[in-house]
Amino acid sequence: MRQTPYYVFDTDEFAKRAAMIRAALDCKGGRRIPLCFSIKANPFLLHRLPEGLDHVEVCSPGELEICIALGVKPECIIYSGVMKEKCDIERAVSYGAGILTCESIRHATLISEVMLECMSEGAQEAGLVEKKAQVILRLTSGNQFGMSLEDIEYIISHPDAFKGITVIGIHYYSGTQKSLRKINKDLEKIKSALAMLKDKYGFEPQLVEYGPGLCVEYFEDDWQEKEKQSLDDAAEVLREFAEEYPLGIEMGRFLAASCGKYYTQVKDLKSTGDANYAILDGGIHHLNYFGQRMAMQVPPISIYRADEIYFGEKLGEIKGTAGPIGNTFNGCEVSENEERTEEELTQLPGTDYTLCGSLCTVADVLVREVRLKKLKLGDVLEFAHCGAYSVTEAPALFLSRQLPAIYAYSKGCGYECLREHIPAAEINLAGKNCNL
Repeated sequence: MRQTPYYVFDTDEFAKRAAMIRAALDCKGGRRIPLCFSIKANPFLLHRLPEGLDHVEVCSPGELEICIALGVKPECIIYSGVMKEKCDIERAVSYGAGILTCESIRHATLISEVMLECMSEGAQEAGLVEKKAQVILRLTSGNQFGMSLEDIEYIISHPDAFKGITVIGIHYYSGTQKSLRKINKDLEKIKSALAMLKDKYGFEPQLVEYGPGLCVEYFEDDWQEKEKQSLDDAAEVLREFAEEYPLGIEMGRFLAASCGKYYTQVKDLKSTGDANYAILDGGIHHLNYFGQRMAMQVPPISIYRADEIYFGEKLGEIKGTAGPIGNTFNGCEVSENEERTEEELTQLPGTDYTLCGSLCTVADVLVREVRLKKLKLGDVLEFAHCGAYSVTEAPALFLSRQLPAIYAYSKGCGYECLREHIPAAEINLAGKNCNL
């Protein structure tokens, strides 16, 4: 058995997900809506990007460096982010990033300055490109991201003040886990803004980059059906919009969530009063589900005996339990030489457990009072649907526990270790000369 905790990201599932979205978005007549993956959801999926993706969005210098290290084609990069410094822009431009976003007038000024410097004498020696930067202007949705429509007007109506850039479109994103009603409201706002810009300045976009923020059903047994229905409903209105404007779709959570699994081991079992606790070697510093509501929601969980879990050549060769998931999960032990009927499985003894992590905080609870088959020390719990954000968003450095290992899986390539366990103490080390 491999040392826990660790993540496994199924890149076949990622490709399948991208293909499903691609198929839903394709318009009649063969018109293609570009699809962009926001890598903040899971940069480890860049390891094997599937067909069907046209762009990747990066939001920081660090994410850009990951793309450079992995050889992501520069023309496929949309360099976004609310905070950009001149050095960040220079690095993006030197790599040849295809599109840059502007979230303020200052962004437009900095990008223009960098590009004008590139056009000056001697700039080619620094490896910079001699052309205007293609930018999209981000319209705010009422928070710190993007800028007002008035600021967008100013940039478009004063091209001589921004000679180093070419404004090719608009960027808009208003949040995640959105209803169809909210998506329709977003699209109407974009239409209104574009109609005004065309009427006043003759501006017609080459790209309208939009993040629909479709709902991920983390805690539902029928999540596949519900997510497919949400996608189909949204795709209908998005295709209609694309008949009028050159739409591009940006996704992170909806693309990545279903392709990730997290494995953690039971290290202690105890009861206090009426409560039964399972202490795991992983916790909220590794696993974070959107909308979990103080651990009262139950994500997909499977249980494996320590001597039964291993890595085979195929993902399906991991042995252990394979029962229903979600709020009514009732796991069962499966053995190579033993078959149980469905009736027998439901009759196995179960216990209500509160699943807690290894951190010294009462907040470190993954699930409260979930009915599981009776656990044993050493059992491995598999949490599914964690392919988006957990690996980067959870507070991994808290308490200096080691960072989980990360594996990629595909049918063609099998398992590949992308990152070994990392001692967090080395990162958190305050200094070597401490005298108490």
